[in-house]
Amino acid sequence: MLPKRFLLLLIFLIFPVFSVQAKTLVLVHGYMSNGTSWRQSGFTQPLLNAGWQDGGGYGYSSQSMFLPRGLYFKGDIFYTVELPSQATLQIQESLLVRYLAHLYAQRQEPITLVGHSAGGVVARLYAIDPAHQAINGLITIASPHLGTPAANIAYLAGNSPLGMMASMVGGEELRNSRGLFSDLKEEKPYNFLFVMNRQPHPNIYYASIIRINKILASPGNFDFIVPPSSQNMNNVWALRNRSGIAKTTDSHALSSKDGFITADILKFIK
Repeated sequence: MLPKRFLLLLIFLIFPVFSVQAKTLVLVHGYMSNGTSWRQSGFTQPLLNAGWQDGGGYGYSSQSMFLPRGLYFKGDIFYTVELPSQATLQIQESLLVRYLAHLYAQRQEPITLVGHSAGGVVARLYAIDPAHQAINGLITIASPHLGTPAANIAYLAGNSPLGMMASMVGGEELRNSRGLFSDLKEEKPYNFLFVMNRQPHPNIYYASIIRINKILASPGNFDFIVPPSSQNMNNVWALRNRSGIAKTTDSHALSSKDGFITADILKFIK
């Protein structure tokens, strides 16, 4: 009879044991939104149905960083983050750096980023810095990678007498967001997105969820904020033909449909 240790070795050789690494997902919200928008929109329910756990969210104050309640959960976990959505892309990204550094220190595994609208550009800005924590995928939803005419108009309005009048009657968002609008203006030589889009991008999985804006679509199924071509990361100079795409006829807002699509995409990210 074979000794027990040799019998166990034989079993391992016949039936190899594969270690399954848990996955970490971080959801990055867009302009004038926050971490709860992912849950309130129904986006996270398909993830929960697919076996992901809600780990809660990172937040901040002027003195400290708030940690998610599920920081030490095991398995596949998604987390949300709170960002100052009216701030410039670089300011938002600097806070995302702090969150992800802390998260990576706890879980020690690559992170997949999902960003909605401007949050997708913030997440991509994080991805192109090789000094940051390892990520293995980036999924963006209706994000203005090539900018948007809406930012052009809002920037001009925020710097006009109209913008000053708006701040006097409580509409301060327009003026407070001027730096962000400047970052998200349509790409043209040497503006922010022109330079960003020509930086080397890491060899990770990219996917763009795009609103296709059919001509006969109803107003509720039309993205009036970001043109479809700008949402497609394949149109980014440094990412040509590197992004998967999924098309929907939704409005610019998040929906549960985005959650279903994202859950399917995540199956391809190792």
